[in-house]
Amino acid sequence: MTELEDLIRAVTGNMVPGGSMFGRTVARIIELTLEPLGAAEPARTRAELEKVCAWANRTKPSMATVRNAVTLALATADATDGSSRSVVEAVSAAMRAFVARSERAVEALAGGGADIVKPGARVLTHSNSASLQSVLGRVVATVPDVSIGVTESRPYRESRRLVESLAGSGVPVTLFSDAAMAVAVGQSDVAIVGADAVFADGTLVNKIGTLPLALACRYHGVPLYGVTELAKVFDGDPSEVGMELRPGAELSDGWEPAEDGRVAVWNQFFEPVPPELITAYVTEAGLVAPGGMLAAYRSSLSAASPCVEP
Repeated sequence: MTELEDLIRAVTGNMVPGGSMFGRTVARIIELTLEPLGAAEPARTRAELEKVCAWANRTKPSMATVRNAVTLALATADATDGSSRSVVEAVSAAMRAFVARSERAVEALAGGGADIVKPGARVLTHSNSASLQSVLGRVVATVPDVSIGVTESRPYRESRRLVESLAGSGVPVTLFSDAAMAVAVGQSDVAIVGADAVFADGTLVNKIGTLPLALACRYHGVPLYGVTELAKVFDGDPSEVGMELRPGAELSDGWEPAEDGRVAVWNQFFEPVPPELITAYVTEAGLVAPGGMLAAYRSSLSAASPCVEP
């Protein structure tokens, strides 16, 4: 299996850990798709670019990093003279810059955990992301006497990967069922989640179950923070961002009433959380209020080099 085939399989099979990595993976897929087309007819090169971009948006409709990588690729191609060589070179460079910028951002936001997690705090998380791993890894290394609570995050149980990333830290970890989420919040001092997208008004899109978590946090008076690189902000119409539905078999595999059609299965993977339920976002630019995320995102683009600006 080639690298391109392997990456496409990982995206399609939802085997990539978190929105940042999905964005980087799609950027690499775009680069690899164009790689052999430098001497091709311009129409073919453009068609292949549009095809892979449409596939990416269709496959991961909820992830802003994917949409932003696609937007950047198409805009970069539009700015060339249209020849295959210029499109391949320019778009490939833009995709590499997109990946490098994401890596720097996730590393930069790691220190933000110290601003929201105090010594002795009981931290609750839901699901998994590279940004969340970055922040919690720094927290357990620098903030004394913290403990971590994680929900299962079914059906993939992504929180297990988060816990495994902290292996060896010695920090106490407690696993809660998703159904016990409100109980978990009541035993926590702060909740921290990743983000797959952030809308212009500060709405957070994340793994299903994040809205019940946010509501439980509001009820118990526990602050809820989103951890995200600014590249996950979607500067567009939220109605364009679909909430991904995964195959029902992920929930009901082997259950006869579902397999023979007597029971319908709704396996929504992401959901929006309104900004009034989010305390703040931890970003590479520091703590940002939900209503300030769009401005922070636009400012980050202005500060970036032209080759990484959508």
